[in-house]
Amino acid sequence: MKINISGLSEGVHEYDFAKPAVELGLEEHFSGEVQAHVTLEKSTHQIAAMVTASVKGVFICDRCADEFEEEVRTSFTSIYSWNHDGVTEDDDDFHILRKEDNIINLDGSVKEYLLISIPLKLLCKKNCEIPESRNSEPEMEHVTDPRWKKLQDLLRTEKN
Repeated sequence: MKINISGLSEGVHEYDFAKPAVELGLEEHFSGEVQAHVTLEKSTHQIAAMVTASVKGVFICDRCADEFEEEVRTSFTSIYSWNHDGVTEDDDDFHILRKEDNIINLDGSVKEYLLISIPLKLLCKKNCEIPESRNSEPEMEHVTDPRWKKLQDLLRTEKN
């Protein structure tokens, strides 16, 4: 997702990208293509890049452990500036351009924002419930830790 900014006129410019998730380094949960829409607003001293991106992911439900597919979406704005008064390093969303820079590469930012957009609680559906039993195998005998025996004896004594 590279945009050539040399000779770019001032104003608003729009771009659409589709790139395989693997090429962005999104391998673990994601499949298919990352779709991104970029709106650039170029002025004399800076370029503002407004990005919306999405990709399909395959996840495991935190409650029922079923596999499900969900689209992950993100949006962010990055600023690219030639005027860097007092700023010596790139920030997460603020990038310094040198006079000879003519390409803006959005791959890293799109990848990072998609990764942080994965929900902390992954649920296959909104009202998913924990199943009664997931195993079809016979249940193991209930084994009590021998260290709790003294406490059990105290409880029995108290009840009598």
